Amino acid sequence: MSQTIKYADVLLPLHLVRELTYRLPTGEDPLAVGEWVQVKVGAHTYQGVVCALRETCDIDPLRIKEILSRETLPRVTPEDIAFWRELAEYYMCTPGDVFKAAFPQYLRSQADVKPRKKKQAPAPADYAQLPALSPAQQKAFDEIEAHFTGRKPVLLHGVTGSGKTEIYMHLARRRMEAGRSVLYLVPEIAMSRQLQERLQRVFGDQLLVFHSRQTAAQRKAVVDKLLSGKGPFLVLGTRSAVLLPARNLSLVVIDEEHDASYKQDDPSPRYNGRDAAMLLAARVGAKVLLGTATPSYESAYNVETGKYQRVFLTEKYHRLSEPKIVIADTARARRLHNMQGPFTQQLLNEIEKTVARGEQVLVFRSRRAYATQVQCDACGQIPLCPNCHIPLTYHKFNHTLQCHYCGAHQPMPETCPQCGKGTLVPVGAGTEKIEELLQERYPDLRIARYDADIAERRKDEERILSDFAAGKIDILVGTQMITKGFDFDRLSLVAVLSADSLLAVQDFRADERALQLLRQFRGRAGRRMRPGKMLIQTEQPDHPVFARLKAEEALPDADATALAAALEERRAFRFPPFVRLITLTLRDASEGRLWHLCRDIEAAIQHAGIAPCAPVTPLNETVGRQHVRQFWIKLPRTTALARTKRALAAELDALTLRYRGRVDISIDVDPL
Repeated sequence: MSQTIKYADVLLPLHLVRELTYRLPTGEDPLAVGEWVQVKVGAHTYQGVVCALRETCDIDPLRIKEILSRETLPRVTPEDIAFWRELAEYYMCTPGDVFKAAFPQYLRSQADVKPRKKKQAPAPADYAQLPALSPAQQKAFDEIEAHFTGRKPVLLHGVTGSGKTEIYMHLARRRMEAGRSVLYLVPEIAMSRQLQERLQRVFGDQLLVFHSRQTAAQRKAVVDKLLSGKGPFLVLGTRSAVLLPARNLSLVVIDEEHDASYKQDDPSPRYNGRDAAMLLAARVGAKVLLGTATPSYESAYNVETGKYQRVFLTEKYHRLSEPKIVIADTARARRLHNMQGPFTQQLLNEIEKTVARGEQVLVFRSRRAYATQVQCDACGQIPLCPNCHIPLTYHKFNHTLQCHYCGAHQPMPETCPQCGKGTLVPVGAGTEKIEELLQERYPDLRIARYDADIAERRKDEERILSDFAAGKIDILVGTQMITKGFDFDRLSLVAVLSADSLLAVQDFRADERALQLLRQFRGRAGRRMRPGKMLIQTEQPDHPVFARLKAEEALPDADATALAAALEERRAFRFPPFVRLITLTLRDASEGRLWHLCRDIEAAIQHAGIAPCAPVTPLNETVGRQHVRQFWIKLPRTTALARTKRALAAELDALTLRYRGRVDISIDVDPL
């Protein structure tokens, strides 16, 4: 390297619009792009990565600090840095935001990443354990490989229970036998844990698992293996795995591609793991396979426009028909006195028949906790979150009132805080109460719950899933976490309580999301040699979502017509996939200053060449003692999209400086 190199641009894990320039240490070996260094920003010390070297600098040399030291960490490639910049530009954040998300295990003190006691090492790969493909699976496999000769992503549209996972495994084996690595993305951590056992039997120590519930040491071990040059590896992970170093990558599998869990809401970068994986694959030349039983409207549109190739897999692995759908009208059942708490008598009868046959039941309720709110039986007061002014949720297992938006919590009062006389009575039923009511009615049955409260305790989570898979639990109650990806042999009945709550959402995707969830949940039942049934309790039995679900049961091809109508509606009202959507969320403790900011944002939007739009007040207008307003910006899908986003980002950066950080402006590209 030339001896005239004096300065280095260092990428830091900070929300900065550009890299900071530092002076190279004197008397040391030259630095290279991708090396880790330690530098000072103000009074704080940070680890960063050298992303450029230069001979001169347009800053006063006396103001430039010297690099403190170089770190002995695996070097980052220019391709990694280019990918981070591409993500940052698309999602209108900074490369530092992406860098921080990509290497959290290296940006912590070494005390935090000490390895735990080693577990028994997995056995070597044994491809003989890979199950043979059925004729229908083999046909789909061959079609996928044929499409892979081109450059387009492939959408595997396979009904639930058709054996998409086996196809993924065979595709991975072919690449790994050729010495290439594979990235296998799933939307939920729980899904990765169940899949891990199946994949471990085949791929052994070639399997690497990566997700946010792992310790920093575990995540660092995965990164170190990927950077070691050994392999090939099959990396199984959630959305954060897409930010891992892509070394020798040949195939990216995105399972349940429609799932909203691929989208990160907070903090920045607010990226979609599915779409980020597509960008990564295009950059490194890897093939992409998206798999789902319920394609997102965006993917369906990409198939229609020729951007994706599609392969159908319409035959279940065990050749059983789809579970039968039963719609239970709770309004009618209530009039006929056929309701037992939140359960129709019809559902209770089905549960009893199912358990009597030695089969299992899965009960879905979209709300966790014991009660959605509590109310005083004397004055009628409903305790609200002091920060967000929404009803507090009651959790009986720890006897607390909690806010599911800002995280505030307090002990359940013995008497009403308002009048000091009445008792706070639980209102509404969450998963915790559903579990309790079922246990009271069926004291001899084994009943358990699986929701976010349980998932916080890893041992309980693993025990419940393994016990249900082994048939040691008769009825499992849970939230959306139980509706997708799981494969249980003895499960034959799935039930949806209060299905109307899936539809009563202020979101243009509400019907799409509800239909996808119901289809996925339906697919959990009857996956082996026993027929399945799905029972949906609703006050709106004639709702279009349920009508569409029933129509698919009678005529599977009916969905194509319904999808075309839904896409036409999206086109008419200018919603994705026909436009690009950007949400600006503004937060400030001062409502007056927030409205001033809204007027400035309106002007900034027009200065960026975007059609005017007005602020809206979201359903929860106060969160964490801050007032909230939003702008929903719709941009046409044209070649000018990137230029328009850059202009908007520049306007917003200028506003942030003008308000001196007193307000919070969050940018969400392609919000879900």
